[in-house]
Amino acid sequence: MNMTTHLPTLLLREWMQHKRGWLIAAFAPLLLALAALPFGKIEGLPLEYAQLIALVTLLLSATAGYGLCLLIALFQLPGLARRDVQDRSVEFWLSLPGRPSESVAATVLAHGWLAPLGGALAGVLLGLPIAATLLTAEAGMGSMLSVNWSAVVSNALPVLLRGIAGTVLLTLWLLPMILVLMAASAWLKRLGVPVVLVGSAVAVAVLHQAYGISWPLEALTNWNHSVNHSLVSDAPSLVQAMQKQTDLWAWAGQDLRSALADMASLRFVGWMALAAAGFAAVVAKRERGG
Repeated sequence: MNMTTHLPTLLLREWMQHKRGWLIAAFAPLLLALAALPFGKIEGLPLEYAQLIALVTLLLSATAGYGLCLLIALFQLPGLARRDVQDRSVEFWLSLPGRPSESVAATVLAHGWLAPLGGALAGVLLGLPIAATLLTAEAGMGSMLSVNWSAVVSNALPVLLRGIAGTVLLTLWLLPMILVLMAASAWLKRLGVPVVLVGSAVAVAVLHQAYGISWPLEALTNWNHSVNHSLVSDAPSLVQAMQKQTDLWAWAGQDLRSALADMASLRFVGWMALAAAGFAAVVAKRERGG
């Protein structure tokens, strides 16, 4: 069994173990929001722009679904580094013809990218009902019926595709944090994550304030900027494009090129080297049976 067949098996394992939690995280908050809309009131909503409201609601629904599932994954992933030890299933998975590196890669891929992407798709599916319910509740059935829903979907498509491409970039930028925390959890158990987070914060603060060494703080600041601009590189230009109803396909292409240009740097290579070191540390611990 090579990696092309073993990786899908490991991904299936993640689905079988976590599908209930993933589905609840993806659908429950949005369904609750949909159910609550008829009973609430949103002040200051520009109801004269019903078409724009529908488009923005659809995009926000997709973003909310993705963001919530990603947040849950970021909390879960460090602990999953020791899952196989805790449930004693490591002997079975080590007996498979695949390598421990494949098991770690499948865990990160499933939780760090596929599950949040599923949350985004759930947000897209529920985005139109949420938008229709919002307009009906705030302005009546006439406002909802006045919207050209096919145009809403066609306008949302380039932005959604840009966002989906951005999830790949965001996952890559998050890999250093994810894998370092997983390595810390694997080797230091429950103390791993607090030691890394607190230790890093203290070290950066001491270097900057006591010794005037600012490059670690600058590196973290630039990393945070890259993370925040992965899904949408230039948010003001998106707002302007939607308001003026300009070519959103052109905007999506330009915005994606800007995000990709940010990755063509030694800074990105350095962060990927840190991610590779974290990955190697997790795999090394897995190979030792713990």
